[in-house]
Amino acid sequence: MKTKIRRSTLLLLGMLMLVPTLNAQNHRNDRHREKGAPDSVCQYHGARNLHKKLKPMKVGYITRELQLTEQEAKDFWPIYDKYEQELMAIRDKNKPKDTTEDGFPQRPDFLNMSNSQAEEMFTNHFQVQKEVLALEEKYFSEMKKVIPVQKVNMLFQVEKRFVTKVMKVNLKDKDKKGRRKIVKTNF
Repeated sequence: MKTKIRRSTLLLLGMLMLVPTLNAQNHRNDRHREKGAPDSVCQYHGARNLHKKLKPMKVGYITRELQLTEQEAKDFWPIYDKYEQELMAIRDKNKPKDTTEDGFPQRPDFLNMSNSQAEEMFTNHFQVQKEVLALEEKYFSEMKKVIPVQKVNMLFQVEKRFVTKVMKVNLKDKDKKGRRKIVKTNF
């Protein structure tokens, strides 16, 4: 029971970190496509499609939860998109090298890691968290110029709730080949 909870917690944490980074894969897929390779050959095809399908749902959910007016949304979304791109760049440069067939990060074998590998993993994790925090501070200042500071404070919680809702809806839904599929849902 405890193992299942830990496994679920690790999976959820991994997915929380993964969702914003998925769009960073686009330029790699474009290179494959330029050479004429079909989508199924592209290493990151699944991750790219996941982010692309989630984006409209995320925009709608955040807009609704923050109760953005038309003007606020018009001013807010370009800033948020820049924030998300920079966040993806940070996570992309630190993403695991090994990926699954669908382009999702391969889970490391924690129990068989050496102490130095585990320590290096934590050091890298802390460095990424520092970069993310600096980015959040930078964009907090930008966002509060266009929407009330209360809504900016809510944003990070709303993002986490969105990911949690997506995970609950989609984790069990798979297509015939066992791959995750996105179910259109109203949050």
